[in-house]
Amino acid sequence: RAGKYKGTLTVSGKNFQAMNLQFEVNVLNRTLPAPQDWAFHLDLWQNPYSVARYYQVPLWSKEHFDAMRPIMKMLANAGQRAITTSIMHKPWAGQTEDHYDSMIFRMKKMDGTWTYDYTVFDKWVEFMMNEVGIKDLISCYTMIPWALSFDYFDQATNRVQFIEAKPGDAEYADYWGSFLKDFSRHLRAKGWFEKTAISMDERPMEAMREAIKVIKQADPEFKITLAGNYHPEIQSDLYYLAIPYGHKFPEDVKAERERKGQISTVYTCCSEAFPNTFTFSDPAEAPWTALHAIAGGYDGYLRWAVNSWTADPLRDSRFRTWAAGDTYSIYPGPRSSIRFERFVEGIQDCEKIRILRSELKGSKLDKLNKAVSMFTPEGLSETQKSAAEMVNELNQLLNSL
Repeated sequence: RAGKYKGTLTVSGKNFQAMNLQFEVNVLNRTLPAPQDWAFHLDLWQNPYSVARYYQVPLWSKEHFDAMRPIMKMLANAGQRAITTSIMHKPWAGQTEDHYDSMIFRMKKMDGTWTYDYTVFDKWVEFMMNEVGIKDLISCYTMIPWALSFDYFDQATNRVQFIEAKPGDAEYADYWGSFLKDFSRHLRAKGWFEKTAISMDERPMEAMREAIKVIKQADPEFKITLAGNYHPEIQSDLYYLAIPYGHKFPEDVKAERERKGQISTVYTCCSEAFPNTFTFSDPAEAPWTALHAIAGGYDGYLRWAVNSWTADPLRDSRFRTWAAGDTYSIYPGPRSSIRFERFVEGIQDCEKIRILRSELKGSKLDKLNKAVSMFTPEGLSETQKSAAEMVNELNQLLNSL
């Protein structure tokens, strides 16, 4: 119940005198909606393959899903919106300890026609939707991988073969066009088509243009997503576009995307010294990052990894050239982290801001909007305050309005 609560926290241990901390908690007469009802579009990429390797269980076995369930529920409770799926072998080459395999099996038959098996894809998506509760978007990566090499099982040779082709090539269009037509049929039969998007990340504009052509030819109603630089030439084709920290959507474009029901977010990765969620980052940078999304007028936030664990994730969070903690913020166990919990705090602050903006008027609303507007590169430069100072001051304001 709302009200002020007082208590004493006692800390005791061997060889030191017990210490008492008097504290007071003021519980406001407000509650947040359930995480699935938050407006913030959160997209932290999941890696089921790292879980199988760490726990030494067979891929897609009952033991694998049992190990993943509490991890993925932590994501759902943070307001996660998207399911990360891989529709080809090694979409990102070796940028994680455990590479992604294709969740869809492709076979070229003796007569040259294609057949596809969606068993793994369906098991993963159904698990995430029905058991975990993440069901807004199925992001399918990718048609433009780092290495332009595409695998399939060839019935004629009884071997896995690879097609080397780039967007714009006839072989590329045949490989992906045949698949996408069948994939569209399968998704519609499952009732998932409207939730599914063909997704790319940080790919050149011309390659994106060619891939978009193939997608639209296969089924013009397919949704397409990109995490990468803003290109006015293709942005209208992208149902969901995440652009890097420090970049902005033109105001008229953002308004038009919103009118169309398109999603426009911001992302950070290994390249930003600030703000970030490395193990050595100031913990306050995590909520600062979430608050930047709402301050900058974005619909939410994307990050490329939440559980792509390193070889020994409980002891060393570095991965090759990536900074420590770049590839994960949830640990095996599952164990949370200060940076993950602080990030969730920031998302909750964004939801508080959304609610208060719908209620407040006049000077109070102006005061709130001014405080929120500081969570931008320009505002940071103006205030000359640390992330911790800014977040603490905003929290005090949110709890007083």
